[in-house]
Amino acid sequence: MWNKFSEDRYDERQTAVRGRAFKWAYGTLLVALVLYAVTDGVWDWCVPLAGCAAAISVSLVPFLLICIFGEAYWWTDVSRAGQFVSVALLGSLNLAIAAVAAANGELVVDGVVQIGGANLALGLVFILVFIAAAIQRHRLRRGGEDE
Repeated sequence: MWNKFSEDRYDERQTAVRGRAFKWAYGTLLVALVLYAVTDGVWDWCVPLAGCAAAISVSLVPFLLICIFGEAYWWTDVSRAGQFVSVALLGSLNLAIAAVAAANGELVVDGVVQIGGANLALGLVFILVFIAAAIQRHRLRRGGEDE
């Protein structure tokens, strides 16, 4: 059965780009988790979910940027308008949740970042992905390569 996320959909160049992206994301995740573990051992600055979400969010940045600018992401042959709306909506909703937590005084309690910090980190990544994808789409359109 055909799987829309299978590796067969990527050419050799895209597979190489994705490999480089995975390498950078994994290295970034390891460094972020070590920094979280060391700093959390020194002082309690966030709840574990917020710390892990921040580390994951940080590691998504190089992965997504390398894949977007290397044109090696799974959505290359589907509707881009739907992708932009989805990514912008996810980013906006996560940022809204973080803003509500901040407004209620629940983002940071006694100097400790709470679960709303996870929403803040994820929201920022989704907005960054939206901006990067928009920049790449503009570059491709200017070069006459986009649909």
